[in-house]
Amino acid sequence: MPISWSAKKQITYFLFFVLVLTGFASLVWLKMSAPTCFDNRKNQKEQGVDCGGPCAQECLGIVKELNILWAKPVEISKGKYDVIAIVENPNLKLSAKSARYQVKLYDERNILIASREGQTFISPGPKFAVFEANMSTGNRAPARAYLEFEKNIKWELYKGGAPNLLITRKDYSGEPRSSISAIISNKSLEEAVNIVATAIVYDQNEEAIAASATKIEAISGGADEEIFFSWPGSFGEKRDFEEIMLNVEYVPDLQSR
Repeated sequence: MPISWSAKKQITYFLFFVLVLTGFASLVWLKMSAPTCFDNRKNQKEQGVDCGGPCAQECLGIVKELNILWAKPVEISKGKYDVIAIVENPNLKLSAKSARYQVKLYDERNILIASREGQTFISPGPKFAVFEANMSTGNRAPARAYLEFEKNIKWELYKGGAPNLLITRKDYSGEPRSSISAIISNKSLEEAVNIVATAIVYDQNEEAIAASATKIEAISGGADEEIFFSWPGSFGEKRDFEEIMLNVEYVPDLQSR
């Protein structure tokens, strides 16, 4: 029996409706089944359930290693070198009251010529500087510096807010000797304690040519603190710019991990 024109039209509308409905249902299913950081599943190379890997949320049971971005020896006199290194803590919620490290200097033949142990506190997240002054190498010149932290760092979970310290003024003078003066301003209401300020001087190639560090016991909330760095000679035209890095100990509201 031949199908009427009106029946064919109704069938066409019905098939079109079914096709649209099927496509919409498929999109919803794909969206709901696609891996996300909120699906309560460990997928898409996550380190834990909805944490780590591509997810912004950290896995509390997983501690990431410190990143040593660079370490460099700078000569201060014949056979005497300062060592400056920049370190990054990728653990945004973990701090350490004390972490031991070792600085080693090697010559161009990769022979160890000097080493020193030290310790520092580590705050969550930001980059910080490690500075070791006046390392003796005798008659040998170091070709590279190496910084290594201990493996058993005692990490603690930090639940407070980050101290808000800013360098609000910085002045460089090259004569008669190089020096830097600066103002640290505490923009938060709480007192900031155990602040280590490290000044690094760079050349036109952004290579560190000098460094110095000073420690401030505390800066009250809303207060300013003046700091000063100096070197025995002038850097002259070698100096291009300088930066001051602040490492402040996060102490309130710490709970053992």
